[in-house]
Amino acid sequence: MTFGQNSTITASLKENLNELLEWFPGEYDNHEQVYKEAVIDLAKEKRHRQTHHIFYPVKLNFIEGRTLYAQQSQHYDLDDIYRQRIYAFSIDEEEQAIRLTIYTPKEPEKFKNAHLDPSFFQTLSINDFILKPGCDVFWKKKKNQFEGYLKENSCSYFSERFNTQVYLNETLILRKDALLLNDKALDESGKLVFGVNDKGPTINLKEKSCEN
Repeated sequence: MTFGQNSTITASLKENLNELLEWFPGEYDNHEQVYKEAVIDLAKEKRHRQTHHIFYPVKLNFIEGRTLYAQQSQHYDLDDIYRQRIYAFSIDEEEQAIRLTIYTPKEPEKFKNAHLDPSFFQTLSINDFILKPGCDVFWKKKKNQFEGYLKENSCSYFSERFNTQVYLNETLILRKDALLLNDKALDESGKLVFGVNDKGPTINLKEKSCEN
């Protein structure tokens, strides 16, 4: 690859990164999907659980890249939080994609509703987080959407919640109006630990935007 080609790719990735972070911040919910599955009386094992997602722009000087705070809840209860993360977005020229590095809080209970108090993030340091190697998500722009993926079987960690080693594989689609999540985690025997498996993606429609 020549220097000129490399410069063109970098410029294109910068444009994509800016666009991705115009679309991503906001609140998403799959209530419509859950409602439709109930109306048609879909078998319970095929239904998706209700989920709500908050992605809020934050500034963390000790983390490289542009960052969002992620808080995800379920079962129509905003206090039933099942995931809190810091998402850091940067350009990966080798992968020719946008890299999403995920920082997991060591004490997630302290982060509850942190998006409502931006000053909270000024009290943090890198020591407040865990990095899980191999769990980065890569995003590429394809037509009118961004498609995200984990490298196959690269993300593996011990889950205290499920008391087992899990292998996470995930694909995602981000549109201006929705975030589609198709994830599954398997244990060492190949048994599903969590995720949608054969249910199809969780379709989370965007309810409101947040300024980045």
